[in-house]
Amino acid sequence: MDTDSLNGGLVSDEVNKLLPEGTVPENELNAGDVDLTGSSENAESITPSGIPEVPTYPEDKSSIVYPKEYRVFSLNFQRAIGSGEERIGEEVFNITGKTSGYNMEDACDVYNYVNRRWEYRYDKNAEFFFGASQTIDSGYSGDCDDYSIVMSALLKNMGFNTRVVTAYNESYGHAYPELYIGDDRETAYAILDYVADRYSYAENVWYSERVLEDGQTTQYWLNFDWSGSNGYRHPGGEYFRGTCVIYYPNGLIEF
Repeated sequence: MDTDSLNGGLVSDEVNKLLPEGTVPENELNAGDVDLTGSSENAESITPSGIPEVPTYPEDKSSIVYPKEYRVFSLNFQRAIGSGEERIGEEVFNITGKTSGYNMEDACDVYNYVNRRWEYRYDKNAEFFFGASQTIDSGYSGDCDDYSIVMSALLKNMGFNTRVVTAYNESYGHAYPELYIGDDRETAYAILDYVADRYSYAENVWYSERVLEDGQTTQYWLNFDWSGSNGYRHPGGEYFRGTCVIYYPNGLIEF
């Protein structure tokens, strides 16, 4: 992404991190040592339920008319994520071997699969987003927009909820997806603990909190970017720091 497209300020989210126990020291790992296909848990340790649906809250029904540039981005994200659903479904089955009953293990399997194949390709046209199926058929090649779209599309097909965050600092811009892990602290932390256990080399597991207008409800969102806290890719990698704009699948935009 370029730095001239959008600017905004994140006011509703607080960035947090979960510190896993038994972290492998960084000097004991090399990039070639990390097997993204494996995990150290057994079936009993996996969060048994699917990741929660996003409830509808009053602010989601706002009649605010956003500036054109933000509306264009929002519509482009929605179009690209929602296109080619049959092809996306085929790819989900290819990755998980399942057509239903997905849980956090499956979400991590998708993360591993995509990141194991991802080849970054710079896109000069920051406002054009390829459909997720196009990115899959191209062999998982694209920029951060394409990554956010294809990851969101795969997870959406599985019944999960994501949002896309665009962030800009004084040097450049970035886009990344976040996975909704509920508005119940106990459920969210069980998911975060699972990630920390599965990816033992993760220094931290980063997530954000969205406190709603009622002051009583907190949503938890797990960073699903390709970054990692110590340079190795895992869900909950350290966030890109910058001024953020957040795009939701229902058209809600937060600054």
